Amino acid sequence: MTNRHVFGLAFVLVAAGTAIATDISTVNSFKVEERLFNDFPTTTLVTTNAYPSLRFNESFEQGAVGNFANKHVGFLSNDGGTTRFQNNYWQSWELNFTVKIDTAFGQGQPRKEAGIDVRNPRPRLGFTDEGQVLIASDGEVAVFGGVMPFTGLGNVYTLGTTAAVKFEYFAPGQVDPIVGAYRLTFTDAITGLHSSGIKLWGSGEPDGLFGFNDGAEFGLKAQNTRNPQIADSSDITYGGVSIVPAPASLALLGLGGLVVGRRRR
Repeated sequence: MTNRHVFGLAFVLVAAGTAIATDISTVNSFKVEERLFNDFPTTTLVTTNAYPSLRFNESFEQGAVGNFANKHVGFLSNDGGTTRFQNNYWQSWELNFTVKIDTAFGQGQPRKEAGIDVRNPRPRLGFTDEGQVLIASDGEVAVFGGVMPFTGLGNVYTLGTTAAVKFEYFAPGQVDPIVGAYRLTFTDAITGLHSSGIKLWGSGEPDGLFGFNDGAEFGLKAQNTRNPQIADSSDITYGGVSIVPAPASLALLGLGGLVVGRRRR
């Protein structure tokens, strides 16, 4: 066994023994937070929160005054929508859902954005690193921010159709002994199947962050701006949301509980 593998195993064991074991499979709802950006406060917003589906329907009157965008997020929750679910560093998981973006007159511009909103805390640096899995009305699909390695799949989403999304997170020790990884699989009704392949986290972060940290939060978003010349709208619908933890990380959850239990004796 190499030193890299020994270090990786030791790191995972320490993480399993010190973090709070909350299984992502306990997610059962969305905590909807509307107007996190609210540059257009006069819009009409109708949110339908019915886990495992979620819909944001927003209408902009012609000439709506504002600067940038409105943003709404349904964060994953495991307590009926009271609080945001917080990630465990060592647990690998897979998030599946469908998404459809409709706009006024079928126009992709100005952009309406769907996808996964990521909040990855970095307590040693004193801030939260925000990232996203982006699915845009103009077709762009990409992954960036939140310390995730960048992936651009190109303009592969077809406006007005339902696409299938699978986002897999591999905790450190799952596909690499030290760093975490992700893989995005995007299936469009017209352009077909697209994959990022497995993307490994970098190993040079100043706070030693190798994946999604303890306390990372995830949600499904709608971020909208408007065409000032027309009464514009955005209708973003998510369906079939499911989250599956990896069997190996479930075993680590059990190991973490065992280690904690031994320390308490």
